[in-house]
Amino acid sequence: MRLNRLITNTLAVAAVTMLAACGTTKTAVNTTKNPAGNVVENTEAARLKFVRGVSDNAVAQKNITAKLKFRVKKGSKDITVGGSLHMRRDDVIRIQLTPMGLFEAGRIELTKDYVMIVDRIHKQYLKADYSEVAFLKRNGLNFYSLQALFWNQLFIPGSDQMRDSELKKFDVDLLPEALCSIIALSRDKMSYKWQADNKTFEIKQADVAYTNSEWGNATLKWNYGNFTAFGGKKFPAQINITAASSALKGGQSMTVELSLDNLSNSSDWESRTQLSGKYTPVSAEEVLNKILSVK
Repeated sequence: MRLNRLITNTLAVAAVTMLAACGTTKTAVNTTKNPAGNVVENTEAARLKFVRGVSDNAVAQKNITAKLKFRVKKGSKDITVGGSLHMRRDDVIRIQLTPMGLFEAGRIELTKDYVMIVDRIHKQYLKADYSEVAFLKRNGLNFYSLQALFWNQLFIPGSDQMRDSELKKFDVDLLPEALCSIIALSRDKMSYKWQADNKTFEIKQADVAYTNSEWGNATLKWNYGNFTAFGGKKFPAQINITAASSALKGGQSMTVELSLDNLSNSSDWESRTQLSGKYTPVSAEEVLNKILSVK
């Protein structure tokens, strides 16, 4: 039963996590002082330089794989299970759950074209185009936005890559007297905010918020830590995701902690899951109805 709850909670986080849309920005000019007392101009050129530094700080590897300790906390529930993470840039994000390292209980596979959720215990699976699920479509699910969150990168919602010409679209609040400065995007019902280190340009936190009086509100916070040398840059080996949505029963928040180990750029793995005829397909709405009723 604990394993069943873990799989269900995992699916809930996947659904709430998929929030993306398009954004635009505005500009401002002011000055401030750093700890040394020197005046720092918050000019358009300075803001653009900072955003470019954060964008250029992203790892350039094609593949990222790691052993995974996966922890879910929701209300009184607190479950930890082992697993693995496999990501291939612009292609796939896959989380596999393997309790005690003995067998695979389930997996989530996100690609550019579909989302697949596999329950190996009950031999069931969901495979759907993003547009097939009203809940996800309504919240603007986008593979590339999710990829950027997993890869600790900035993103332009709705775009498939970060182009230099798009860096001016971000709002930037330079805070040289603080540890981090703020980068933001907002449009319509969506808002995005990143906190990036002023010295290392590492993204320490990313926040996504969705506000809608008809469908409800949702917030998603990604915290990054334990930055580890990887591919000539540094990649966060600790990723904590906190999701809250009025669509979840009781309005509870849910936290997923991803602790990564043995980071590698190995490409020796298949990017698509193949299932035997023993697996029974279930509808997207059926899965989501179960997710949204989790206590």
